[in-house]
Order: sequence, then structure tokens, then C-alpha cells
Amino acid sequence: MINVRTVTFHRAHNHGSVLQAYALQTFVTEICRECGINCSYKIIDYYPEVQKKLYAVFQPGFSVKSIVKNLLALRHYRALCRRHESFNQFVDYYLNLTQRYDTEACIKQNPPEADCYISGSDQIWNVRSKDFSPVYYLDFASDNARKISFAASFGPLRIDWDKYGRTMYEAFLNRYNYISTRETGSAENVALLTGKSPEQHLDPTFLLTADEWRKIQSNANHNNGKYILLYCLEPSRKQISMARSISERLGLPVVVLRYNNKNDWFNPFIKKYDAGPCDFLSYIDNAELVLSSSFHGTAFSIIYNKPFYVFDGMQDNRISSILDKAGLTDRSLSSDADLDRINLAAPDKVAIEQFIAESRKVSAVYLAKALGLASI
Repeated sequence: MINVRTVTFHRAHNHGSVLQAYALQTFVTEICRECGINCSYKIIDYYPEVQKKLYAVFQPGFSVKSIVKNLLALRHYRALCRRHESFNQFVDYYLNLTQRYDTEACIKQNPPEADCYISGSDQIWNVRSKDFSPVYYLDFASDNARKISFAASFGPLRIDWDKYGRTMYEAFLNRYNYISTRETGSAENVALLTGKSPEQHLDPTFLLTADEWRKIQSNANHNNGKYILLYCLEPSRKQISMARSISERLGLPVVVLRYNNKNDWFNPFIKKYDAGPCDFLSYIDNAELVLSSSFHGTAFSIIYNKPFYVFDGMQDNRISSILDKAGLTDRSLSSDADLDRINLAAPDKVAIEQFIAESRKVSAVYLAKALGLASI
């Protein structure tokens, strides 16, 4: 028996965050089974107040910005509440959790016991994140505990480590037995802080096949699949305009799943703001075309082998890294001039499946080694 405890952004009301947590849980459990070892895998249920507020239906406080956002959100109140509940239900049903930890002090006073701790994926090492905490660097774990990371990310931007306390993060990372990052930029951060070159692995969402994801996706759809899915976390005016142009060229309506920012408060798109994680999978799988500026929007488009394009994909080190590795840099759009090459052809399915399968095998070997299991 091996007790594995993972810390990640598992309660973030972001589709990619909860799905990558589910994927790593599923994959590690399966690796242990293949090695003939029973695995007690749990995600450390660290859920601080700042994260609760960050993903609340209405923004707390009485600043002008919060008031305006909340007034505009009233138009979609019921859908946003259904979305919020869908995320909570996904976490409760699909994720194996430890007891709840609301503060850093709580987890330090009574840390979950484990044979191995994992810093999971997503931007958990991004010190700029509003819900960042040293907990994600396993600061609560004893020096004697086995500590590893898998596809951890520092986010898309360069970090001024002197500003954030370089010495402390050097010490955190040097306590790890094995380090794996998700993209090249994150690997460079580790090398800068430790002088070591970590392994790089694809996001955990790639650890499961499209058919495995289809087992948990819903039957959400629109117009019998005759639609463009636009999935952007914070779309710019330029991106909204490009999406409209593509919609007009192809004669397909645009479906959006997220209530975003001022640039698309009054867009003419089909709004599916109640979409939970399982709906997100289905909307990608059924779409005629996916447009995104999101890392996980890109990842799942590749997994499902969908026709897709990424806005300014080569300017984001997380997205450019996966596009480059998969040979899909032509899927990045940077200006209106790129619209002439838009088409509904999917990437080479055989090449993509081979790329993912090879990457999955490399990840399995790394995890078996890092967890101290027999070779697979």
C-alpha cells in the first residue's frame, strides 16, 4: 500500500483545473495498479477563503468595480449559480479528498500523512496568482517525506524572483526528490532557482484518452454540433472581433461557456454560462471548430482531435510549448491576416495520437520512478 497526497488547484472553478486534478488522480492510481500496489490517493483539500471569494458567483466588497460586475452578473444569475453548483458536484463526486484545510496554519498543524506528496499541475507555483500559497510548494511536509511534482507551472509570464523572495523558493524546490514541470518556461525557472534541469511532461489532461474523457462528459450540445466554441478566459476586443469574423465566414454561430470581462458583456454569442466541467468536455467534443486563448481549451482540442485555432498562442509560453511539441504552431492566430487560412480540417490524427501516446508513456515512467514504484 502506498499513500499519495496531492496538492493542486482542485477547487478552482476553472474547467481545466478540476479536470487536470481528476486526470492525475486516475492515472497515478492506474500506474500503482499496474505495478501491483494498492494506492490510497487523495487530493489535499486545501480551500482558503481567498479562493472561495475568487470563484464566488458575486464578487465581495463594495468597490465600484465589484458593484458593476455584480450588477451585470445579475442578468445571468441562475445560469451562474447552476455553473457554481456543477463545479462543487464534480469535486464531491469525482475527486478523492482529505479533510478540509481552510488555512495554511491548519495544514501545518495537522498535515495529512503520506508516503509521497505531489505538487500537481496547473499554475500552482505562480507566485502572482491571487490564491497562491507556499502550501503548493509542500512547505508543510517534513524534510524526511518524499516530495515530487508533476507538470507544475509557474504561469505564462517571467517572474522577478528577487521581488518575491528568491532564497525561500530556492529552499522549497531543493527539498523535492523529483521535479517535473509542464512547459519550457517553468523548467527554466527551476533551473534558475536550483541549477537543476527538471523533466518536462504534458499537462495531466493528456494522460487520459479522448474515450476515457467521454466516459464522464455530459450530453451538452448546440445546434447538432454546428457551432464554433469560443473558450477564452479574458478575451480581448481583438479576439472577440476575430471570432465574429470567423463566424461570418463559416456561417456558424458562436457558443461561449464563460462569463468573462467587459469586452464580451454584450456579445451576440450563444451563452451557455451554466456549463460545468462535464459540459465543457462535451461542448469541445461536439464543436465544429474551437477558438481559444486558454491552455486547457487548447489541450482538450488536441486530445479530441478537433479543428481548432488559438489566439496569440505563440505569445504564451504555456500554449506555445505544447503547440511546438505537437507540431501545431500553424494553429496560432495573431492578426486578421491569419483569418484567410481558417478551415475546418482537424490536425493529423495519427501523428497527434502517436505524440500523446509517447508523452503518456514518458509520464508513466517518470511517475513510477518518482513514487518509488517498480519500473513499468
